Order: sequence, then C-alpha cells, then structure tokens
Amino acid sequence: MDLRHLLESAAELIGSLTPSLIGSAVAQAWKPALPFRQRFLQWVVGSTVSYYATLAVIALTGWGGFVAQSIAFGIALIAVDATPRLAREITDKLTSVPGRLIDRFLPKKD
Repeated sequence: MDLRHLLESAAELIGSLTPSLIGSAVAQAWKPALPFRQRFLQWVVGSTVSYYATLAVIALTGWGGFVAQSIAFGIALIAVDATPRLAREITDKLTSVPGRLIDRFLPKKD
C-alpha cells in the first residue's frame, strides 16, 4: 500500500462522512445549552446513524444519494434526540447488573 492509495482512501472516507457530520452539527444547533460531552456523543451518534441509514436506504430502495441522505438525516435527528434517554437507560441497566448477579449466584441466607 503506497501513500497515494492511503490518501485516496482517507479522502473517500472523509467525503462519505461529511454530509452526516454536517447534518449532525445542524441538528445540534437547535439545542444550544448542551454540555460538551453530550454534544460530542450526539454528534458521533447522529453522524454514524446518518451514514449507515444512508447506505441502508440506498440498498433497500435504490434511490439516489440526495434522497437517501435526506431520509437518513431525519432518522439521525430522531437518534440524536433519543441519545440522552438511551444512554441513561443503558447506564441504569449496566449499574444494576452486579447486584443482580450477586443475588442470583449468592442468595441471601435466612
């Protein structure tokens, strides 16, 4: 693998992620009071969902890139709004796992 091939691959990756990253940034413009950590998490989730949703819409429908990206943008908006709630639910479930494992394998003796 030479440097030219590596640079072309990097440019292709950046080019494919750019619309989803811009869309995610636009979605965050409606929520100016978010802390940086939550903003970064939503940016990553929104861009990832938008990228893969675009690929899925194209694969399922065969529609062009612009229509598929528009639909994926709507899906990513929903994902960005669901991120805090989903993160809170996952955290609650994961923090209860050790207690449930202890109760299951080490039952309390009466």
